[in-house]
Amino acid sequence: MAVIKVVVGSVYGNALDVAEMCSQKLTELQHSVELLRNPQIDQVVTTETEVVLICTSTTGQGEIPNNLLPLYDQLKDQLPQMSTVKYGVIALGDSSYDTFAEAGYLMDSLMQELHAQKNGDNLVIDACETMAPLEEAEPWLLEWVKGL
Repeated sequence: MAVIKVVVGSVYGNALDVAEMCSQKLTELQHSVELLRNPQIDQVVTTETEVVLICTSTTGQGEIPNNLLPLYDQLKDQLPQMSTVKYGVIALGDSSYDTFAEAGYLMDSLMQELHAQKNGDNLVIDACETMAPLEEAEPWLLEWVKGL
């Protein structure tokens, strides 16, 4: 099974809740999972990392949450090649803002720049449409994991 790093960017806890659920489900499916609440580059860019699942909300005017920003900056500055790594993105946001789910799109774009292999489509969860992000994330995750 795969070695998966679940990277979370959360302000109010919804993205963390989704990341914890994903970690639990992936573990139940016999994957080796590490949930990174304050991820750093040396935890993500390792020879053992096979998959990165990014679960992030968006803050302010489309910014990456403070706990995920150091990783984003480190990856942007160092540009490690991640061509052997598969990844997925779950982006939480509020479509009443112009910068809806922007942090997820920024992370997706950066992973592409690092030549990581995108596994499936992004899941974008709109707080205006759903009050239960876990219920939306679980079926997506179960489909997404089939591509690993």
